Amino acid sequence: MREIKRFKTTQVILVTMFAFLLLSLAMLFCNKWFIFTINQTQSLSGNVYVIKKGAPIQKGDLVGFKWNGNIKYPKNAIFVKVVSGVENDHVNVIGREVFINDKYIGKAKEYSSDGKIKLDMIEPKTIDKGEIFVSTPHKDSLDSRYALVGTIKKDIILGKAYEIF
Repeated sequence: MREIKRFKTTQVILVTMFAFLLLSLAMLFCNKWFIFTINQTQSLSGNVYVIKKGAPIQKGDLVGFKWNGNIKYPKNAIFVKVVSGVENDHVNVIGREVFINDKYIGKAKEYSSDGKIKLDMIEPKTIDKGEIFVSTPHKDSLDSRYALVGTIKKDIILGKAYEIF
């Protein structure tokens, strides 16, 4: 009886180690093409996103990119936003209301949600080649409506993002 228990215990350990090895290899394999990230704000409804590295993006897609500043969030934190404007679209500002072409994007707040950071608005402009305008429908989203973020340059775009849950 002890031999059978010892054999089963050894078998369970070996199966567990093999499963762990397979999971590790799968994660290593996936990291070549995908980035997994957790949304830590309320700016989008999802909690977990996967970003397909280098995937082409277009207006309306979710996009993952590296945060270029170090205010409020650490430098190179991963942001996920909606692509609201692309090359040759026009960013228009009326008061603190921001539009892409004639589509309303949202109102730019004067201060961050905690009231500690004064937020300057993006200036009216035509979006340059290799840049996109990102936003979310959330009123507290830190996005391209603000000069602090501005338009997102191609070199910090990670790829197309997909909501997992």
